[in-house]
Amino acid sequence: SYTKNLSSDKINLSTFRGEGELSNLELDERVLTELLELPSWLRLTSAWCNHVSFRISWTKLKSVPITLTLDEVRITIETCNPTARDAGGGNPTAASAAALPQVPQGKYSFIHKVVDGITIVVNTVNVNFVSAAFTASVQMSRIRVESKTPKWASADLRSTRLKDGHKGIILIFKELSWQTVRIEASSTQDKSLTPLRLLTNHARCRITIRKRLSDCSLLASRLVLILDDLLWVLTDSQLKAALHFVDSLSGLIKAATHATQKSKAARKLQTLPEYQAQVAQQQNRLSESVHTSTAQRMFNAFDVRETSYHFFSQRIDLHLCDDEGDGRSSYPELDKGGALQVSVTAFQVDYYPYHLAKSDRSHWAKYKEASVAPALWLKESLNAFREAVLNLSQPNRPATHAPLERSAPASPIMLNASLLSSHFGSGGTGSNGSSTPTAAAAAALGGSGSGSGNASASSQFSQAAQQRNTLENLAKLMSSCVILRIEDFTLYRVTTSGKKQMPKEFVSGDKDRYSFPAEMPIVHAEYTYFYYPGDFVFPLPPSKMFVHINPLQVHFDLSSILWLNSFGLNLHESLLRTSVGSQATLQQPPQQSQSARGSIASNASHGSNGTQMAAALSVEQEPNLMYMDVKVEAIMPRVVMEAALDAPNQKDRPKTMQIQISRFALTNIREMGSSRADLAQALHSLQEGSLVFGSGFPSVEGDMCIVTDRILSHVAASDVTVMPTAGTTTAPMSPQAQLPRSASTQYLSRYAMWSEPRDVWCIKLDPIWVDFLGARSLGPNKSIPFVDAVPITLWLHAGQAQAQAQAQLELEQRRQSAASSQMESMGLAPLPSLPPLPSLPRNPFLSEEDVRMPQSAAAPAKEATPVERCADMHAIAHISNLVSLQIDHYQLLFLLRLAEEFNEMSTFLNLDAERILQKQNQQKSIIFGCVVPQIEVTLVMPSPTPGKESSGGDAESVLPDSASLGDDLHMNSKNLYFFCCLSLSPY
Repeated sequence: SYTKNLSSDKINLSTFRGEGELSNLELDERVLTELLELPSWLRLTSAWCNHVSFRISWTKLKSVPITLTLDEVRITIETCNPTARDAGGGNPTAASAAALPQVPQGKYSFIHKVVDGITIVVNTVNVNFVSAAFTASVQMSRIRVESKTPKWASADLRSTRLKDGHKGIILIFKELSWQTVRIEASSTQDKSLTPLRLLTNHARCRITIRKRLSDCSLLASRLVLILDDLLWVLTDSQLKAALHFVDSLSGLIKAATHATQKSKAARKLQTLPEYQAQVAQQQNRLSESVHTSTAQRMFNAFDVRETSYHFFSQRIDLHLCDDEGDGRSSYPELDKGGALQVSVTAFQVDYYPYHLAKSDRSHWAKYKEASVAPALWLKESLNAFREAVLNLSQPNRPATHAPLERSAPASPIMLNASLLSSHFGSGGTGSNGSSTPTAAAAAALGGSGSGSGNASASSQFSQAAQQRNTLENLAKLMSSCVILRIEDFTLYRVTTSGKKQMPKEFVSGDKDRYSFPAEMPIVHAEYTYFYYPGDFVFPLPPSKMFVHINPLQVHFDLSSILWLNSFGLNLHESLLRTSVGSQATLQQPPQQSQSARGSIASNASHGSNGTQMAAALSVEQEPNLMYMDVKVEAIMPRVVMEAALDAPNQKDRPKTMQIQISRFALTNIREMGSSRADLAQALHSLQEGSLVFGSGFPSVEGDMCIVTDRILSHVAASDVTVMPTAGTTTAPMSPQAQLPRSASTQYLSRYAMWSEPRDVWCIKLDPIWVDFLGARSLGPNKSIPFVDAVPITLWLHAGQAQAQAQAQLELEQRRQSAASSQMESMGLAPLPSLPPLPSLPRNPFLSEEDVRMPQSAAAPAKEATPVERCADMHAIAHISNLVSLQIDHYQLLFLLRLAEEFNEMSTFLNLDAERILQKQNQQKSIIFGCVVPQIEVTLVMPSPTPGKESSGGDAESVLPDSASLGDDLHMNSKNLYFFCCLSLSPY
């Protein structure tokens, strides 16, 4: 069944000895494609094997596996359209499935044990991969597939299985290993791209299979790919080729994965694999505690509750090199090129594609749910989402607790009962017999809001039924989670051909400094994507991205920064000339989907014609990829800046300056510590500085605005996406008469809750302080305070977001107009029009001249809108505490030399950007606003006593220093202190 054109002269069989040989086998590619369950975007076109031999020990089948040996295998695979792989006459998929050899079904028996225990040995495998953009070849040598014990040791075949008769489950352990793998890929479209090559040494893949004993069905599996130390040298041209290859496949993979994931998730819910296993986890744990047998305890220790994929490498060394040409930096030390080395220790990636969102993660490998910050944050987010959906479906539902955020604006998802009644109750409701959950939810909503005119519906769909229906829908929410963990890593400084020295650290872990446990990873990142199985349509929570970084240190190095900048710009410029760049330029900017109007509208109609309307309109337009909840935390990071020149004659001159942060947090969601109330407090502090909004000196006409209407609308929560109900589009609407656009229809879309913008970012430095180190008078490890600890909060947003929001609104209005025309042609009621952008009060941070300027404009319709001069990025800093600085003469010299280095870096960054990007380069601007309430500056002056050291090094050091700084700190009578309090403005 697996071969074609098989003749008797190719078979040599000895039944009694249990041996046989086959030669020159041509395998059936259609059958193998279905048997191997290749992704729908791949198609196997040819498969050939020159020699196959097997050996069967008839008398030891229970303990000795059947051995199948293949000499050389050649396979050709090509990409195809996922929907066109089965194109052809009839139904090839069904024909292929019928042609597959049927393994006896029923209870797990002896024949299944024999088949599951087969050992396969392959000397060489050559795989040729063909796609529209590139061709690739993969050569694998000395491949071996064999059964192992649960602890991955070789043993008797009977020890390679674990069975639990009480649960009716059996676990099978297989290991796939190979000696070497050689991968080579070359582009077929751009011949200038360098071929990509990768050579790996010994590797192994450990597979755990979970089967049901009653029908031998596969319930779950765990696949762990373990690589030995990996060394990879990549030039920038090879990196361009790699990105080009990935881009050519990304569209096919995304479409196929999206469809396959949902279909498999639906099947898992129906056939009770992970779904019931995870729902019953608590009961299983209770029963596990009662079990006393050794076999059951061992089974529970190695059980696989859900499908997962894992990758682990103990050490990865990546060397990045730049090619000759215009991509190199113009910095003199880098004119001959350079190389950057990245060393990663214990690199691990875990992927759980079918995890039930509400279930716990205690069974995940090396995952301590109680101590992992992402798991706690995700649990809180899901609870908040659950409450929001319940409030959306039950407008009269009482709050479960008092609001935690002070002066929080009205939630955009709290709906008025009368509005729901008028909107969902008018017109026919969906059929009560509809099998779709959205129809059931809509019917429940319609029943609750019908009032006295529809008493039967109100009695049928009570509030308890609505809540039960909503909770049942939420119970089917599944998630796909990717976890990245790095135990330790080091990014070394750039090395050049002119410098022959040991590589120094540029960015590295700093756990040893604070005595962190060795097993604690430096980086722990999680990305969670939510979906419903099959075509299940119900509101989804946004994707979650959480990154937790333990102590990290960054050494300022001018050459490394300039090299990375030119390397990245050269890569970006080349991508702009490929399909990657062209697609990126056609995509909407991230702020467009995260701005005041940036969430998705679900444009649906009323009554039973919703199915026809869904066919006519694109109801579920997926938001921008960048719409997600992001949270980044770093514990005790520090930046070390070293002196470029040494001054041996100055004992008090520091050698390094380090900036330390106790906790760094970055997020684009509004929560405790980064709420709208905190942003309002930052804006209030800006109003205390007259230079922020004053029009007098030193301000001049044409100055950019520090605080835009975009940030003011975010504080007032007026940037949350809303739309009017049907029949109320002619008059302006009050906030109480507005509904979220996604909830203004009978059907709740998947993105109904994605109304909050995600383009305003908050950075918290809690707190930050600066020290000097390295003064020889005090010792190399003695720190001298420069800036005392002070908490700082930064708010960032793109200044062009409001203009992009207006353009997005106009685009949606044009789409809605076209959709309404199409619906009228179908005999359906037209959709309500979108409201205009809400008018805001006069911006208090604009001068009177700025407000009067629009009156002279030609367009009278825009006279009420203030003219704002927005930058590409606006930053607002909030400092509530006293800022205290202490500095002496030699520390000032250190800062002056550091400022010269920063000035040099800025010059070469601009030169490299203009030279590499050329026409693509655009000048960027940033506006920074901050009012510091009070600054205390302490100037530590030298003592008039004749000094112990002579001046040297810098020409400015003309005053002799009589004593070390340490003596000065203890002899206050000999020092002159100068205190001043300043109120700083953004200027």
